[in-house]
Amino acid sequence: METEKGWNRGQPLDPAVLEDEIKAGTELRAGDFSRWEQPGGHCLREELTGRPERLFVFRLGEHWYAGYKTISEYVLDRDMPGIFCSRVYWHNIVGRLESFRTSTADARVTFRPLDEVARRAVFDAITPLTEIVHPFTKLREPGREKTSPPDGWLVSDERDAFLSMGEEHVREYTKDLFGPRFGALTEDVVAYDPACSTGRFLSDFATLNPARIRTVGQDLSLAMTEYARGRLEQVHHGDAMHPQPEPGSAGIVFSRFLNSEVVSTSQAREILPGLVATLRPGGTMVLLGHSPVLLDAVDLAGAGLRVLRTTARRDDHVFQYYVCELGG
Repeated sequence: METEKGWNRGQPLDPAVLEDEIKAGTELRAGDFSRWEQPGGHCLREELTGRPERLFVFRLGEHWYAGYKTISEYVLDRDMPGIFCSRVYWHNIVGRLESFRTSTADARVTFRPLDEVARRAVFDAITPLTEIVHPFTKLREPGREKTSPPDGWLVSDERDAFLSMGEEHVREYTKDLFGPRFGALTEDVVAYDPACSTGRFLSDFATLNPARIRTVGQDLSLAMTEYARGRLEQVHHGDAMHPQPEPGSAGIVFSRFLNSEVVSTSQAREILPGLVATLRPGGTMVLLGHSPVLLDAVDLAGAGLRVLRTTARRDDHVFQYYVCELGG
């Protein structure tokens, strides 16, 4: 199966790709932008069927900035399949955004480089409401976004471990952020994950208060639900387009699948209202993921959510982490 190749330990990352990714990261840390220098300025360019998800932009005050992801330490140090994770570091910021343009084949971002002091200052100025946007959609082929298989992904003990590894920083941040609130619960609360994968994320969240957090998982992949049943109280096999919880019943919903390479942008926008409907008044929806979130604050507000934060900061990195509330 094509989508399984990236998770096959027998097919490691191409050595030339690995070498170039490491070199690009080294150059960014050193402030060397020569690989992107052109006669008219500096330009980041990616094929839409290549790695356009590495490009991101964000705004601070009146200025927009451009960024470029490089290979994740999870891949380099721990042999995780793939190339990127959700984390962004100071050196991933390249400079002031000047323009961007797409064609049917590629995405191009032009920027004005900043020195290290300025790049670190920009990174430090990122707040919980600084929205990190990945504007270019990854395509499987021209005109068709890359998504998961119709019946979801297969799973194995090895893949379970890799999926867990790529979310370590997210799980830790989630428990730190919600620990005070959910650890003090005196009544039961439903925590729902409509694409629960192996159930590890939601089960880890429930350790904040096992006596009060009732876990409900759902997944398109039958194989995933078999794994999740050993970790969650309720597990349903089915498409998130048809959420299992009763409307208005969930206290918190975690979305880790309205993301690049999982669903298409149009599917993400179509699925969102149904998930919001499962929330009780004042309930919380969190959107995150290993790959870029396909929705933005405008989409979320349009679905009746109040956006409380869009970005998380932990240690020396930041990453997309949308926290929203129903009502208000």
